[in-house]
Amino acid sequence: MSEAVDHQDDTAPRSSATTSRWSRLILRWRRFRSAMPWRQVIVVGLAMLLVGVVVGRVSTADPASEAARAIDANLLPLALDADGIWTSGSVDREPVSEAFVLLRREDDPSLVEAHHEQWLQAYDAMLVQLAGEPLDTAARPVQRQFIASVVLSRDAVEVLAHAATVDDPVHRQDLLTEVGRLRQRSEQLMQSARASMLDLDGQRADVSPLGDVTDFLEGRS
Repeated sequence: MSEAVDHQDDTAPRSSATTSRWSRLILRWRRFRSAMPWRQVIVVGLAMLLVGVVVGRVSTADPASEAARAIDANLLPLALDADGIWTSGSVDREPVSEAFVLLRREDDPSLVEAHHEQWLQAYDAMLVQLAGEPLDTAARPVQRQFIASVVLSRDAVEVLAHAATVDDPVHRQDLLTEVGRLRQRSEQLMQSARASMLDLDGQRADVSPLGDVTDFLEGRS
Protein backbone atom coordinates (compact mmCIF):
# COMPACT_ATOMS: atom_id res chain seq x y z
CA MET A 1 0.00 0.00 0.00
CA SER A 2 2.84 2.36 0.84
CA GLU A 3 4.57 1.49 -2.46
CA ALA A 4 1.50 2.68 -4.45
CA VAL A 5 1.45 5.92 -2.55
CA ASP A 6 5.14 6.40 -3.13
CA HIS A 7 4.60 5.82 -6.89
CA GLN A 8 1.81 8.37 -7.12
CA ASP A 9 3.90 10.95 -5.28
CA ASP A 10 6.78 10.31 -7.68
CA THR A 11 4.75 10.92 -10.92
CA ALA A 12 2.87 13.98 -9.70
CA PRO A 13 5.81 16.43 -10.16
CA ARG A 14 6.44 15.10 -13.69
CA SER A 15 2.80 15.66 -14.73
CA SER A 16 2.88 19.13 -13.27
CA ALA A 17 6.11 19.99 -15.13
CA THR A 18 4.68 18.73 -18.41
CA THR A 19 1.52 20.78 -17.98
CA SER A 20 3.56 23.86 -17.17
CA ARG A 21 5.73 23.37 -20.26
CA TRP A 22 2.67 23.04 -22.53
CA SER A 23 1.17 26.11 -20.94
CA ARG A 24 4.29 28.11 -21.73
CA LEU A 25 4.30 26.88 -25.36
CA ILE A 26 0.65 27.79 -25.83
CA LEU A 27 1.25 31.20 -24.29
CA ARG A 28 4.20 31.83 -26.62
CA TRP A 29 2.16 30.77 -29.65
CA ARG A 30 -0.66 33.11 -28.68
CA ARG A 31 1.77 35.97 -28.24
CA PHE A 32 3.40 35.20 -31.64
CA ARG A 33 0.02 34.99 -33.35
CA SER A 34 -1.12 38.24 -31.78
CA ALA A 35 2.13 39.95 -32.86
CA MET A 36 1.76 38.69 -36.49
CA PRO A 37 -1.81 39.09 -37.71
CA TRP A 38 -1.55 36.64 -40.59
CA ARG A 39 -4.74 37.68 -42.27
CA GLN A 40 -3.54 41.24 -42.49
CA VAL A 41 -0.15 40.13 -43.71
CA ILE A 42 -1.76 38.06 -46.46
CA VAL A 43 -4.06 40.91 -47.50
CA VAL A 44 -1.21 43.41 -47.57
CA GLY A 45 0.96 40.98 -49.53
CA LEU A 46 -1.73 40.42 -52.15
CA ALA A 47 -2.32 44.16 -52.43
CA MET A 48 1.38 44.81 -52.96
CA LEU A 49 1.50 42.08 -55.60
CA LEU A 50 -1.45 43.60 -57.43
CA VAL A 51 0.09 47.07 -57.30
CA GLY A 52 3.35 45.67 -58.64
CA VAL A 53 1.60 44.03 -61.57
CA VAL A 54 -0.30 47.21 -62.45
CA VAL A 55 2.77 49.42 -62.14
CA GLY A 56 4.78 46.96 -64.19
CA ARG A 57 2.28 47.01 -67.00
CA VAL A 58 2.07 50.79 -66.99
CA SER A 59 5.82 51.28 -66.83
CA THR A 60 6.49 48.76 -69.59
CA ALA A 61 6.23 50.85 -72.74
CA ASP A 62 4.34 49.50 -75.73
CA PRO A 63 6.93 48.97 -78.53
CA ALA A 64 4.56 50.31 -81.18
CA SER A 65 3.84 53.50 -79.24
CA GLU A 66 7.54 53.94 -78.55
CA ALA A 67 8.20 53.56 -82.29
CA ALA A 68 5.57 56.19 -83.11
CA ARG A 69 7.13 58.64 -80.67
CA ALA A 70 10.60 58.00 -82.10
CA ILE A 71 9.31 58.64 -85.63
CA ASP A 72 7.57 61.83 -84.57
CA ALA A 73 10.63 63.13 -82.74
CA ASN A 74 13.46 62.02 -85.04
CA LEU A 75 12.17 61.04 -88.47
CA LEU A 76 9.23 63.32 -89.25
CA PRO A 77 11.26 66.56 -88.92
CA LEU A 78 13.73 65.21 -91.48
CA ALA A 79 10.93 64.23 -93.85
CA LEU A 80 9.39 67.70 -93.53
CA ASP A 81 12.77 69.31 -94.22
CA ALA A 82 13.08 67.17 -97.34
CA ASP A 83 9.60 68.24 -98.42
CA GLY A 84 10.67 71.83 -98.00
CA ILE A 85 13.19 71.46 -100.83
CA TRP A 86 10.20 71.36 -103.15
CA THR A 87 7.84 73.76 -101.41
CA SER A 88 9.86 76.49 -99.73
CA GLY A 89 13.51 76.37 -100.77
CA SER A 90 16.21 78.04 -98.69
CA VAL A 91 18.26 81.23 -98.49
CA ASP A 92 20.53 80.22 -101.38
CA ARG A 93 18.15 77.92 -103.26
CA GLU A 94 14.79 78.53 -104.91
CA PRO A 95 12.04 75.97 -104.30
CA VAL A 96 11.52 73.35 -106.97
CA SER A 97 7.83 74.27 -107.22
CA GLU A 98 8.60 77.82 -108.36
CA ALA A 99 10.95 76.63 -111.10
CA PHE A 100 8.40 74.01 -112.17
CA VAL A 101 5.63 76.60 -112.55
CA LEU A 102 7.94 79.02 -114.37
CA LEU A 103 8.95 76.39 -116.91
CA ARG A 104 5.44 75.06 -117.39
CA ARG A 105 3.65 78.38 -117.79
CA GLU A 106 6.30 80.61 -119.34
CA ASP A 107 8.74 78.15 -120.93
CA ASP A 108 11.48 79.70 -118.80
CA PRO A 109 14.10 77.11 -117.77
CA SER A 110 16.41 79.57 -116.01
CA LEU A 111 15.60 78.54 -112.42
CA VAL A 112 15.82 74.84 -113.27
CA GLU A 113 19.19 75.30 -114.94
CA ALA A 114 20.48 77.37 -112.02
CA HIS A 115 19.36 75.14 -109.15
CA HIS A 116 18.65 71.57 -110.22
CA GLU A 117 22.06 70.27 -109.09
CA GLN A 118 21.59 71.90 -105.69
CA TRP A 119 18.17 70.29 -105.37
CA LEU A 120 19.55 66.85 -106.15
CA GLN A 121 22.40 67.30 -103.66
CA ALA A 122 19.96 68.47 -101.00
CA TYR A 123 17.71 65.44 -101.58
CA ASP A 124 20.69 63.09 -101.44
CA ALA A 125 21.79 64.59 -98.15
CA MET A 126 18.30 64.19 -96.68
CA LEU A 127 18.08 60.59 -97.86
CA VAL A 128 21.34 59.79 -96.09
CA GLN A 129 19.95 61.27 -92.87
CA LEU A 130 16.62 59.48 -93.19
CA ALA A 131 18.25 56.12 -93.88
CA GLY A 132 20.84 56.60 -91.14
CA GLU A 133 18.36 57.31 -88.36
CA PRO A 134 18.60 54.37 -85.91
CA LEU A 135 15.07 53.17 -85.19
CA ASP A 136 13.57 50.01 -83.73
CA THR A 137 12.14 47.32 -85.97
CA ALA A 138 8.55 48.50 -85.51
CA ALA A 139 9.42 51.94 -86.95
CA ARG A 140 11.38 50.80 -89.99
CA PRO A 141 8.42 50.26 -92.37
CA VAL A 142 7.42 53.89 -91.82
CA GLN A 143 11.03 54.92 -92.27
CA ARG A 144 11.08 53.18 -95.66
CA GLN A 145 7.86 54.97 -96.68
CA PHE A 146 9.38 58.35 -95.92
CA ILE A 147 12.50 57.44 -97.87
CA ALA A 148 10.43 56.29 -100.86
CA SER A 149 8.46 59.56 -100.76
CA VAL A 150 11.64 61.63 -100.86
CA VAL A 151 13.07 59.49 -103.67
CA LEU A 152 9.97 60.17 -105.78
CA SER A 153 10.45 63.93 -105.36
CA ARG A 154 14.09 63.55 -106.28
CA ASP A 155 13.11 61.61 -109.40
CA ALA A 156 10.74 64.44 -110.29
CA VAL A 157 13.64 66.88 -110.15
CA GLU A 158 15.65 64.71 -112.54
CA VAL A 159 12.76 64.68 -115.02
CA LEU A 160 12.33 68.44 -114.57
CA ALA A 161 15.99 69.01 -115.37
CA HIS A 162 15.63 66.93 -118.52
CA ALA A 163 12.46 68.77 -119.53
CA ALA A 164 14.37 72.06 -119.35
CA THR A 165 16.64 70.83 -122.15
CA VAL A 166 13.85 69.74 -124.51
CA ASP A 167 12.76 72.11 -127.29
CA ASP A 168 9.71 70.29 -128.60
CA PRO A 169 6.73 71.83 -126.74
CA VAL A 170 4.59 68.67 -126.67
CA HIS A 171 7.48 66.53 -125.47
CA ARG A 172 8.29 69.11 -122.81
CA GLN A 173 4.70 69.24 -121.63
CA ASP A 174 4.57 65.47 -121.31
CA LEU A 175 7.77 65.52 -119.28
CA LEU A 176 6.40 68.26 -117.05
CA THR A 177 3.21 66.26 -116.62
CA GLU A 178 5.35 63.36 -115.43
CA VAL A 179 7.11 65.72 -113.02
CA GLY A 180 3.75 66.61 -111.54
CA ARG A 181 2.68 62.97 -111.35
CA LEU A 182 5.84 61.96 -109.50
CA ARG A 183 5.42 64.82 -107.07
CA GLN A 184 1.78 63.92 -106.45
CA ARG A 185 2.75 60.34 -105.66
CA SER A 186 5.47 61.61 -103.35
CA GLU A 187 2.94 63.67 -101.41
CA GLN A 188 0.53 60.74 -101.22
CA LEU A 189 3.23 58.45 -99.90
CA MET A 190 4.23 61.06 -97.34
CA GLN A 191 0.64 61.10 -96.09
CA SER A 192 0.59 57.31 -96.01
CA ALA A 193 3.73 57.28 -93.89
CA ARG A 194 2.18 59.72 -91.43
CA ALA A 195 -0.97 57.58 -91.28
CA SER A 196 1.20 54.54 -90.54
CA MET A 197 2.78 56.46 -87.69
CA LEU A 198 -0.69 57.10 -86.25
CA ASP A 199 -1.47 53.38 -86.56
CA LEU A 200 1.58 52.57 -84.44
CA ASP A 201 0.37 55.00 -81.80
CA GLY A 202 -2.98 53.21 -81.55
CA GLN A 203 -4.96 55.77 -83.52
CA ARG A 204 -7.18 54.70 -86.37
CA ALA A 205 -6.09 55.82 -89.84
CA ASP A 206 -8.30 54.79 -92.73
CA VAL A 207 -6.87 52.84 -95.66
CA SER A 208 -7.96 53.85 -99.15
CA PRO A 209 -6.59 53.67 -102.71
CA LEU A 210 -4.25 56.46 -103.72
CA GLY A 211 -5.90 59.30 -105.57
CA ASP A 212 -5.64 59.84 -109.30
CA VAL A 213 -2.79 61.87 -110.75
CA THR A 214 -2.77 64.20 -113.74
CA ASP A 215 -3.03 62.31 -117.03
CA PHE A 216 -1.00 63.30 -120.08
CA LEU A 217 -3.85 64.69 -122.15
CA GLU A 218 -4.88 66.88 -119.26
CA GLY A 219 -1.28 68.00 -118.87
CA ARG A 220 -1.17 69.21 -122.48
CA SER A 221 -4.21 71.44 -122.09
